[in-house]
Amino acid sequence: MRVLHVITGLWKDTGGPSEVIPAICTAMRDAGADVTLATLSGDSAQSVDDAAAHGVRVLKFQPSFRHTIWYSRELHRRIQQLASQHDIVHVHGIWQFPDWAAAAAARHAGVPYVITPHGSLQPARLRKSSLKKRVSAVLADRAMLNQASCLHATAPDEAEAFRRYGYRGPIAMIPNGITAAGPIEPDRTALLAAAFRRDFPETQGRRLLLFLSRIEPIKGVTTLARAWAECAGQFPDWHLVVVGPDERSHLQEVLAILREGGVLDRTTITGPLYGDRKTAAYLASDLFVLPTVSENFGLVIGEALSHRLPVITTTGAPWPGIVEHGCGWWIAPSQDALVDTLREALPLPPAELAARGDRGSAWIDADFTWQAESRLLLETYAWLLGSGASRPEFVSFDHVDRTEKS
Repeated sequence: MRVLHVITGLWKDTGGPSEVIPAICTAMRDAGADVTLATLSGDSAQSVDDAAAHGVRVLKFQPSFRHTIWYSRELHRRIQQLASQHDIVHVHGIWQFPDWAAAAAARHAGVPYVITPHGSLQPARLRKSSLKKRVSAVLADRAMLNQASCLHATAPDEAEAFRRYGYRGPIAMIPNGITAAGPIEPDRTALLAAAFRRDFPETQGRRLLLFLSRIEPIKGVTTLARAWAECAGQFPDWHLVVVGPDERSHLQEVLAILREGGVLDRTTITGPLYGDRKTAAYLASDLFVLPTVSENFGLVIGEALSHRLPVITTTGAPWPGIVEHGCGWWIAPSQDALVDTLREALPLPPAELAARGDRGSAWIDADFTWQAESRLLLETYAWLLGSGASRPEFVSFDHVDRTEKS
């Protein structure tokens, strides 16, 4: 099977998709598919080069206009030919030119196309740059969605968001995989954790509460800053670490809250970290927090669990299993709920937090693999191409006979 994946960008600061999509492509390649990944050029994440080294054909196109719709004249010239050379086109995203061009090329070539919106249709995401998105919906996005062969949701809440937006076609409910941390030798763990504390000496001798994500309003960083200001004085042995790229200068607001709350000296802002430095941040920390407003999946939550960190996150992220598996706290997305939870979690002894982290790691290793996600996606593709025996049980319809088999 020949599969073309298309996404606007897989840059170092694009968050989850820069890890997710190359990993899916690599797993599909391992499963025997012929995989091409088309994206715009830029400061690509290491995962893109890793996928290419694994046999994924990576095509990078120069953007003609940066930002907003990310038009690429080079991609525009090539996309029709590319679509016609593949059996399935998988589009990642909906708001930008590469998404529109790939979907239109697939329709013109008579090739089925699948869309993974990656959270773009969540209500909180729709409110962000809402005027641009309303215009985009009228001009391109609703038609692109409604004519898709299938949409891919990573959690039930995301599938419900598709229906609220008006999509009535098939939805494949397939959770993302996680790149498991795997066993790290104790000596290496100690070396990486020590390196992190050397890089940020103010963390020496402190237990670390880690936030790792983009610094933007939807991730709840201001909620975290206010909660930390409210309760940090009760826990002098703890220190907050904030890791991630600043978006739209949101960091200035966060810093102002921390400064006004008198906890700026109890907080380290590292900027984005990659590779071993990112791993070191996980290994040096004791507890992970992501007080997000909305996530379609929340890859960093799985990464933290994989690194044996217990997690505090909100019901805005589709991770109720955190409670079921006893590896953290799944709370309302509010400052009060976060303060109460921090007051419950931070006094716990290191051994208790470590035990929760161990349970989380075991859960991730058992239930979240890229091989499982790619297998289910390939099964979806086969069904769309008419080569599958029946509609997969994880594909649902709306206003269509749910017993339909083809």
